[in-house]
Amino acid sequence: MIKHTRILLVFGFLVFANQFIYAQRFLQGIALFIGETSSRDRYINLYPRDPQHDPNFLHAYPPSHKSTEFENFSVGFFAEMLKSYDWRWVTEIDFCNKGAVENELLNPYTDQKRIAANHYSNLQWNNYLKRWIDLGFKFKTYAMVGARLEFTVASSTPAYSYISSKAAKLTVSPDVAIGAEFHLKGPWNLFVEEHYNPDVIPLYVTGGGKITMSNRTWETRLGIIYRFKSGIGSVDLDCNAPRYHGR
Repeated sequence: MIKHTRILLVFGFLVFANQFIYAQRFLQGIALFIGETSSRDRYINLYPRDPQHDPNFLHAYPPSHKSTEFENFSVGFFAEMLKSYDWRWVTEIDFCNKGAVENELLNPYTDQKRIAANHYSNLQWNNYLKRWIDLGFKFKTYAMVGARLEFTVASSTPAYSYISSKAAKLTVSPDVAIGAEFHLKGPWNLFVEEHYNPDVIPLYVTGGGKITMSNRTWETRLGIIYRFKSGIGSVDLDCNAPRYHGR
């Protein structure tokens, strides 16, 4: 029994070691980042503005508009994978704050308004396809396209709360980004990214589709990435390294 246990332990260790070595070759880098977010909400109200056809002023609750930008922060980490020279898969966890600054219309008869900010704290699992693009600089540049799966863990919605408080908590939205990576020392590199993240599926729809709410967010990131020496990620950042094209 003890002999069999030892054999199983040795076999398990060999399997784990083999998978770890493979993961090191597959995994090109791990990174941490902080970001600044700038976001706003958009409301589209299709009710007619003519009081004769809209005596209850439904077109004003809320009126069609884009809010003022809401500035906040994000923080997260990611892993970069794939052994391709040009292409990478990035998977990440991002705590991202979104929102909107509203000049809320309280009374359409007197035009009474108030300024209030809606705030959504979202936990995201994001995945991107990353493409290195050589622009002739000493640093590396790239573009990314992907999707964000996000869940609202906390929110504060004082403005247009009859709509904003009902926004979907679990959403999927597209993301496109550009970035640049700069070598620091050894396996450590610095990177900056700019992400554009619009909602293509409204966060809330009511009135038989006459009223919709959606969000758009810009996210500017600054981070540091550790690139594994065993992976090509640490090699292809050397602009003078020879590139093998095959036969």
